[in-house]
Order: sequence, then C-alpha cells, then structure tokens
Amino acid sequence: MKYLVIGLGNFGGTLAEELTNNGHDVIGIDYSEQRVDEVKDRISVAYIMDVSERMAMKSLPLDEIDCAIVAIGHSMDNSLRAVAALKELGMKKIYARALDSTHLSILKAMDIQKVFIPERYAAQLFAKECFSEDKGAESK
Repeated sequence: MKYLVIGLGNFGGTLAEELTNNGHDVIGIDYSEQRVDEVKDRISVAYIMDVSERMAMKSLPLDEIDCAIVAIGHSMDNSLRAVAALKELGMKKIYARALDSTHLSILKAMDIQKVFIPERYAAQLFAKECFSEDKGAESK
C-alpha cells in the first residue's frame, strides 16, 4: 500500500518509519525541515510543505495514495485544514490523530474513516502490560 503521512513528529515520524519497515511506500510531509531531514532516508520520500495551504496539497500524487494519515500533533487548526483539503481533493481513506476530545468530535463529524488519540491508546496498552506484569508477579 502507499501511505501519505502528514506530520513527522514523534508519532508521525515513527509511524512513517514503521509503515516503511513493513514494506509500504510512504510519502511523509512536515513543515519543519529538521523533521523531514530526520526521516527522509528511512521512508520512501519526504517533503517540506505547509499542508494548511490547499494549493500545496494539490501538488501531491493523491490519486496514487491508498490512505492518508494526518498525524499533526501540535495544531488542531492545521490538522483540520489538512483533513478538509484531503477531502476536497477527493482522498477516500483518511485517518487522523486527535489532540483532545473536542478535536475528536470535529474529526468524527467530518466523516473520516478512523480517528485516534495515540496517547490514550498507548496508555491503555501500557496499563494492560502493567496489569499482566503485576498478575505474573502475584502468581510467583
């Protein structure tokens, strides 16, 4: 599959690398030259771009992308603008990171395929892991 990952910070950069490591083509985008430099050699291609500008998004090969993931973690406004631009440009499969419950509600109202809050998901997994370790220690 071919993925577009928008936002190459801690979450998005790691996600782009993991998708690449699992055999997928990944186009990564961030407005930060430093973040793009950090991952450009570990994913298929990376661009410095302001995705809040719809015209910039138009230059991407969106017809070749199977799934776009908006992983922006610092700005609800930029995240929503990116999702709106992707929808306007005809992207069918969009996943997006939510920063909080309000952002989550807005993204769900935009009718995209998947909305997630990575910190909540990681906390749930970690809690399960802690519970498993605690349970294992009790049985010893």
